[in-house]
Amino acid sequence: MKQLRNSRSIKKKLTPIQLGYFRVNLAFLLSLLLVVAYSFLFSNNNHPIPAALTEITGIIPPSKGLSSAFSQIVRLNISKALFFNPISLRVFSFFLIQIVLRAILTIVIIKITESLLKKLLLADIVVSAGVFVYTFFPLIKYTIEIFILPQFVH
Repeated sequence: MKQLRNSRSIKKKLTPIQLGYFRVNLAFLLSLLLVVAYSFLFSNNNHPIPAALTEITGIIPPSKGLSSAFSQIVRLNISKALFFNPISLRVFSFFLIQIVLRAILTIVIIKITESLLKKLLLADIVVSAGVFVYTFFPLIKYTIEIFILPQFVH
């Protein structure tokens, strides 16, 4: 009961922007942890989510094998992960960086002032977007080359 009162008192002390950012961080952290849990639960080729693009079109995108690679990464089988997908470590690093960042920010949000929080929020957006573009660049480039550029080239 005491713990429940403490969580309620935290909510009362947080400003609306702190509470919103706190909730977004927790939701994002949970989503990231679900990806890692999925990687632990399934290994090699027993993933219940199929590679839809390959199944429908026969095209093998650079994302092919990422689920199997992630399963190997969480088991610390790095060479196997790179066999399944050569960019898997790069992409997985996004998830790892974000898990650490979200965990830290979820704690920091509660302790800082709202004016400092606004600066932190902007820095978080810039850093997270930059890390996303860097780590997913091969997939972003492929998507643009296959699905967007052909519409402009006739």
